[in-house]
Amino acid sequence: MKNEKKAYSVQAIEKILPEKLKAFRKLAGYTTAQVGEILNKTPSAITLWETGKALPDVNTLLKLCNIYKIADLNEFLETNTAPDIKSLAKSEQELIKLWRCATPSLKNAIKVILKQCNKS
Repeated sequence: MKNEKKAYSVQAIEKILPEKLKAFRKLAGYTTAQVGEILNKTPSAITLWETGKALPDVNTLLKLCNIYKIADLNEFLETNTAPDIKSLAKSEQELIKLWRCATPSLKNAIKVILKQCNKS
């Protein structure tokens, strides 16, 4: 599979990133205070990021990927990956958490299996 590089405009990042930060934090089960403590930031700093009034730097985004078990920084920016927390069942949330911890080869294997199941 070919690696595709994606380009994002500043406007797209400013629009998408805040909602993604909040959605992934909630999905991971953290409060703003807990994330702030892990990052040595105030809860209000986390809230500023999640409301779009400020943006975290790249190093902080990479740390957030580790905290939220996100394999790829692009997940913060892709419009189709923002989970609607209220609509996810517990089993779906569990699958997302497991997916984020999976290796790329395991993810590929799962995709193949799911595609085969959908063909039936």
